[in-house]
Amino acid sequence: MKTGILLAALLILALSCMPVAAYETDNRYSYITFDTVDIALDGADAVVTVNYSIDTGVQVLVMLLGNHDLRTKVLRSMNFEDARIQYADLEKAILTVDGVSFDYGDGSYWFPRHSFMVTVPKLTIQTPQSARQFFMINEMEEGFGYFAARP
Repeated sequence: MKTGILLAALLILALSCMPVAAYETDNRYSYITFDTVDIALDGADAVVTVNYSIDTGVQVLVMLLGNHDLRTKVLRSMNFEDARIQYADLEKAILTVDGVSFDYGDGSYWFPRHSFMVTVPKLTIQTPQSARQFFMINEMEEGFGYFAARP
């Protein structure tokens, strides 16, 4: 019993000592390596699907201790204001973001520039009219307009 508590305490200490940079220059944030990000825009809101991998040693900790730290790191690295995680496991997280785009009325919207805290190897942004793909991107310097789907 004491050995298990000591082991858990040492593992938590090791995780908390891992260096985390504010802005990473690659697709890694702490123990998470990002693969793809898919943003589906629906009106002013978005559903963001993030695919990633977690370091092998940390996977056991996430399974044993829960995924609160994983959720926090995914939210921080995606850098969307007021985003909420709907689902997260060892390979994927699904976020919802209300009001990510500006509503100009009459079904027209503007998705503004956005910065991620990591470099995303493959970013797909889906609107009702089209899909845009970006590679090795950490900042969308320009926004773009789109129209809502017809009812």
